[in-house]
Amino acid sequence: MKRLCMAVLALLFVVGPLAFVPGVAHADGDDWRITDYTVVANVDSSGTTAVQLRLAFDFGSEEGHGPYLTFPLRQEIGNDPDHWRMLDMSIGDVTSPSGANTEVRTEEKDGNLLVRVGSEGYTYTGVQTYQVSYTVRGLIAPRQATSGLDEVNWNAVGPGWEVPIDAAHVTVTGPVAVTRVACFQGSSFALPCQADSSGTEATFSAQGIGDGDGLQVVAGFPAGTFTGADARLEKRFNIGNMFPVTPLTGGVTAALSALGLAAVFRRSRRSARDQVYLGLTPGVVPAPGQETTVGHQTQDVPVAVQFTPPQGARPGELGTLTDATADTRDVTATIIDLAVRGHLKITQTGKKDWTFTRLGTPDQLVDYERSLLGKLFAQGDEVTTDDLKESSYAGVITDTKARLHRRVATELKWFTANPATVRGLALGAGILLVASGVGLGLLFGLVGWGLVGLAGVITGLAVLVLNNRFGSRTATGSAILAQTRGFELYLRTAEADQIRFEEGIDVYSRYLPYAIMFGVAERWTKVFTELEAQGRYAFDTTGWYVGYGYGFSYSSFASSMDSLASTMSSSLQSATAASSGGSGFSGGGGFGGGGGGGW
Repeated sequence: MKRLCMAVLALLFVVGPLAFVPGVAHADGDDWRITDYTVVANVDSSGTTAVQLRLAFDFGSEEGHGPYLTFPLRQEIGNDPDHWRMLDMSIGDVTSPSGANTEVRTEEKDGNLLVRVGSEGYTYTGVQTYQVSYTVRGLIAPRQATSGLDEVNWNAVGPGWEVPIDAAHVTVTGPVAVTRVACFQGSSFALPCQADSSGTEATFSAQGIGDGDGLQVVAGFPAGTFTGADARLEKRFNIGNMFPVTPLTGGVTAALSALGLAAVFRRSRRSARDQVYLGLTPGVVPAPGQETTVGHQTQDVPVAVQFTPPQGARPGELGTLTDATADTRDVTATIIDLAVRGHLKITQTGKKDWTFTRLGTPDQLVDYERSLLGKLFAQGDEVTTDDLKESSYAGVITDTKARLHRRVATELKWFTANPATVRGLALGAGILLVASGVGLGLLFGLVGWGLVGLAGVITGLAVLVLNNRFGSRTATGSAILAQTRGFELYLRTAEADQIRFEEGIDVYSRYLPYAIMFGVAERWTKVFTELEAQGRYAFDTTGWYVGYGYGFSYSSFASSMDSLASTMSSSLQSATAASSGGSGFSGGGGFGGGGGGGW
């Protein structure tokens, strides 16, 4: 959950690759190529460039509809991460001297202008010529420190072309005489190519480009040649300028986070909200008709040892009451409890294999127990841990947990509301707070205050972490909890000479499900192993459990129970189971570019 905010922000700032959506984006034939790529560009004194692009597109023997072109409308600025360098483009006439269809469809996508030429209803083979006119602003780099010139620095053939270009010729004409020229080609514009100038005209040529290799042309004019030709800049939003950490934004965010966390921690202090019977000893439930006053617990009370579990309370119910969650251990303890009470027999057939056999008994069952037995033995009166891996048992754990939650809230009324429902609402609220924090951060980030959204994210994450701490117990639930804590203390601390025996009751077996639920089954078994060694407790079999191997050994019984719990849980879970920089005379790419192909 802690990665959620960063994942959302990362997705927001991802810029997709150049992709042509209209029609078929990448359907270039194996032998398609451009035999001639000719560009004539006239740059006026304001920096606007009028371009005539002529393509000789050879479709070979494989039919094609026409070419498509992509032009970048914005570029990164190497030393300015807070702005985009904008390229303002306008597409003019598109014609075909060879008579090919020149229907034009344009679309702006991911900071690029996408242009498709041709129609679905027309296909061509061989060489077709196309002429595309357009204007563009943003190709001028005025008064470059390195060269001291106003530079036309242009990727006349972008590296995004997906078909090979046999030869390219570029002519750039300016308002005054050209004083310096340079030409670079390749995928990173590092290889030199032919460049010449005469008067106001600069010419450039290259062979064997396209298919990922571009052509950069640079024409230098005296400083001051172009007036008002600086590229238009737009705000480029990033984490640095949307979420700046300043004394003001940091202080406000810290204050809001502290308020949010304080509210969450106060609300999550269940003990401060649990109801109690005022004036009664903790753990005492008033007699029927006895007048009592219900209030809230203001402080922790000492736990008094209790030698028996709360009257009539099953281990799964007490496990759910203790932590407001019905978990797999509570379900396992319930199955062991049902065995102890005579509803089923557990036979260990291997180190990690058990068989459950249903028995008839008059002992009364409540709803979740009846449903659990019904689902376990839906296929017959015998089931193995291997059988439990089948998909037909997929809902055993989840259904039992849901019924346990309803039992403690609706039937026993130990909680003011169903703990599962409260937890679900808390999870929803936490997710909503995180999402709201991200949304507000992005919104306020437009004005440089995005950091304040972090307060909502932090508060939401706290709610998610503490999702199980927002419910409250009734006064009766608090009294039963006090008894439960006392009984847990007894199971955790009682020594062999402190065991309270009850006439007609196998104390070990009777309380074993509770020990499993509390996680002290091994200790509870060890105490009775000592009693057996002292001759104070004799047994050959539990009656509800048949061990594996030679006879029954309580020294190995605890590990068998742990293994049984782990195997049952495992079985049932299986059932559910491009940058622009300074002077162009050093190469590395210029302004503009893009690419294209055929379709």
